[in-house]
Amino acid sequence: MNQQSNTKGFSKYPISATDPRFPSFLQGFNQRWQAGFCEVVYVCYSPQGVAVALEEAISLYGKNVKIKSGGHCYENFVFSAKTKAIIDVSAMSDCGYDPEKGYYLDSGGTNWSAFNSLFRDYGKVLPAGSCYSVGLGGHICGGGYGLLSRLNGLTVDWLTGVEVVVKPNPEEPASVIYVSKESEDPDEQNLFWGHQGGGGGNFGVITRYYFKDLPDSPVSAFITQLSIDWSELTPEILDAVLTRFTAIAEGSDNWRQFGILALHHQAQGAIVMTIQTAVLKSENPEIIRQRYINNILEDLSGLVTYQLNTRPSATHLGGFAQPVAHTLSYTFYEAVQTLNGSGANQRGKYKSAYMRKGFPMYQIEAIYKYLTLVPQSLTPQDMTQCLLQVDTYGGEINTVSPTETAIPQRSSILKLQYQAYWTEEKDDHAFLDWMNEFYTTVYIETGGTPNPQLDPTDNVDGCYYNYPDSDLNAFGGLEGALQLYFGENLPRLKEVKKCWDPTDYFNSFQSIPAV
Repeated sequence: MNQQSNTKGFSKYPISATDPRFPSFLQGFNQRWQAGFCEVVYVCYSPQGVAVALEEAISLYGKNVKIKSGGHCYENFVFSAKTKAIIDVSAMSDCGYDPEKGYYLDSGGTNWSAFNSLFRDYGKVLPAGSCYSVGLGGHICGGGYGLLSRLNGLTVDWLTGVEVVVKPNPEEPASVIYVSKESEDPDEQNLFWGHQGGGGGNFGVITRYYFKDLPDSPVSAFITQLSIDWSELTPEILDAVLTRFTAIAEGSDNWRQFGILALHHQAQGAIVMTIQTAVLKSENPEIIRQRYINNILEDLSGLVTYQLNTRPSATHLGGFAQPVAHTLSYTFYEAVQTLNGSGANQRGKYKSAYMRKGFPMYQIEAIYKYLTLVPQSLTPQDMTQCLLQVDTYGGEINTVSPTETAIPQRSSILKLQYQAYWTEEKDDHAFLDWMNEFYTTVYIETGGTPNPQLDPTDNVDGCYYNYPDSDLNAFGGLEGALQLYFGENLPRLKEVKKCWDPTDYFNSFQSIPAV
């Protein structure tokens, strides 16, 4: 039976085996994670509803209450055997403009709903990610980035206010507050800062984000996509391709460009490079093409044989590549649709790294080794969904100081995401072992992780909190993992936690500790 409580701003759904929605309510995007012992889901429709639902859930289940926006968390921080209640804010997805506070996005919206509303209604964009179904609740406050980030910075660089439900005193009910850069209370200013990259599930339940201003949308964009057959690749050729790709990230006059280099496993057949080049208001597209794109293609043609392609999305899969004769031009709305994809719901594992420079040869040799290796218990077909994705970074992102927001990585030029996808639980250990060996080998000279404190070459720069990796706790415990994510900003984040959630109601395997 469903217990409706819409008059309170939420609906309460005790778990029932006969309700067809519950298998969906209790599983994340990653099929490895389920909340199999969850007893109730609160679907919330208003900030006040969140506060009442949270208060009730905490009174019943204490620290085993989790918050869900889009459900894309890579680890089991929401959907686990410990979860007893879920506060689901996905029904809160409004977008609009407040004359005093600016543009706003509810935390239950998604990357696609945010783009669609901001573009359609205001001609604005948020430099957020291209995976359409990722929820804004965690994406924005974790320092979300996307194809416009070299041009416009990170999501949190535009953030000016947050509406959040907090419970700093266990003896008092949860309440809704608004915090911003202009908050007079220093503790409220710290709470706002904590949401500029400190991630979700740490301080409270975010219900709405505010932005005094946002970037204007580009008019159109070129999408250049090319594939390089694995038969062309040796470690030396891979080095040359990565060096040319890194040069895009190092550029000081090409921030309109964002590149994605999908280093697929050899079993997939080819690696794929995608470059979006934005065309802004009053610019001549043909001049933009000649200035920013042609030289890249000419340089690459001198290094390796490639095929220009088009495909419907920039997911981890190879897509349905069709040969084309030249770079394709799209209206900006078309460009976002074309590169907008989250991939299929499968089992998955992910790791991340930031880099301030290009790849040293020992890392390239490790990458080549593991992208051509098939573990004994797996087949080449199994490995077709394994890859290392290298994104260009830097640009406008690096104009912000490391302490202005909670994101300390403000001198990196490349951002890496190690990915593996599969469908059968029986294969978990084989894929996880392959991923762990791959990662620790690449970073063998910095202790098995991209630890900047162990890197005399000043290249690696830690990990990305929105790509959580529980394995990092094996390298220095929770403190070591959080250092990789937050660096010098970790002490201040701990102070925010101590002030606003000293009881640690908002917790996970890698949450900010209250002490």
